[in-house]
Amino acid sequence: MTRRRRTLPLGAAALAAALAVACGDPDGPEPRVGEPDPIAEGMLNSLQSPGLGLSSSLPVTGGPGPRAPQSQELDLATLGYNSGPQGAPVRVLEFSDFGCGYCRRFHQDAFPALEAEYMEAGKVEWKYVPIVIGLFPNALEAARAGECAGEQGRFPVMRDLLFDKQAEWKASDDPEVLLEGYARDVGLDVERYNRCVGEGWRDERIRNGTRLSQQVGVRGTPTFFVVGYAPIPGAIPLDLFRQVLDTVYAEATSNDAGGE
Repeated sequence: MTRRRRTLPLGAAALAAALAVACGDPDGPEPRVGEPDPIAEGMLNSLQSPGLGLSSSLPVTGGPGPRAPQSQELDLATLGYNSGPQGAPVRVLEFSDFGCGYCRRFHQDAFPALEAEYMEAGKVEWKYVPIVIGLFPNALEAARAGECAGEQGRFPVMRDLLFDKQAEWKASDDPEVLLEGYARDVGLDVERYNRCVGEGWRDERIRNGTRLSQQVGVRGTPTFFVVGYAPIPGAIPLDLFRQVLDTVYAEATSNDAGGE
């Protein structure tokens, strides 16, 4: 049975609060290359509505970084970083900018609880896609640091450090020096890290994630897509996020139990 994309039980006040806690304009372990990505596939299915339709690949042009190609095809499954069990009943995609204060707050205050209660419990698979919305100093440099840590399989620990040290690197006149220090702190091969940053090994991933976010209508960060359901714009309170995930999980497991 194909589930309908529907609005989750967010009251008007809660939704307004969510919109108020997103960074943006008021007016994305390594991807499992070669294997199915249920989050990418489910998002394609869930966004088949006017103005939000996606195909299995997207034409992409431009974006952050000095080596933007003229055009290319975007494979959604190659973006971001998945955590939680593959094929979990609930699938979430998060777009986040390392320079966003609300993204930092969400990952420091709410995400650890969600990770323990839902991902480690086998209920949720989560894809984090780093993007650069262009509002924060040194955010592109931070995204490169995160992606180059991901190139060595150390994205989650670098992500956490970038949020913990956000005020420091945003205020720096020489962020690359600080970020290289973070790379050393999280145990990266620093020579390889420097080549990754200097040669732009991961710039294409940053461009593609950012372009994807624009394609699906992201106007601020963080923004969450719970596959098959309405987007969640902003860092909503932890209890409200639990309500969303519990609602989706209950429906998904009910359908499975009924053989639908």
